[in-house]
Amino acid sequence: MDNSFIPDIGQPRSEAPTVTPLAPSSSGASIGANGTEGASFKDQVMGLLSDVNDRLNTSDQNVQDLAMGKTNDLDHVVMSVEEANLALSYTIAIRNNVLDAYNEVARITV
Repeated sequence: MDNSFIPDIGQPRSEAPTVTPLAPSSSGASIGANGTEGASFKDQVMGLLSDVNDRLNTSDQNVQDLAMGKTNDLDHVVMSVEEANLALSYTIAIRNNVLDAYNEVARITV
C-alpha cells in the first residue's frame, strides 16, 4: 500500500465553516464568532508586544547565563535567541505594514 499523502479533493465536507463579521460591542471589545466578547485590538497588540518583550528579555538572560557559566545548554540558548529574533522581525514587519497602510490612507483625498 502506498503511504503517500492524498488530499480529500472532491470529497463532500460534512460541515461548512461559519463566517461572521466582527462587530464592536458597546464596551469597544470585539465580538467573536461564538458570540463572546474578545479583547480589543489595543489589548491584543499590547499582549503581542509584551510577549515579544518577554522573549527578548529571556533570550538576553539566557545569553548572560551562558557567558557567566551558569548554564551549558547551548541548544536552549540558541533557540531562545532565534525565537526572540523571529518575534522581533515579525513585529517590525507588522509595524511597517501598518505604517504603509496609514500612509496610503493619509494620501487619499476626499
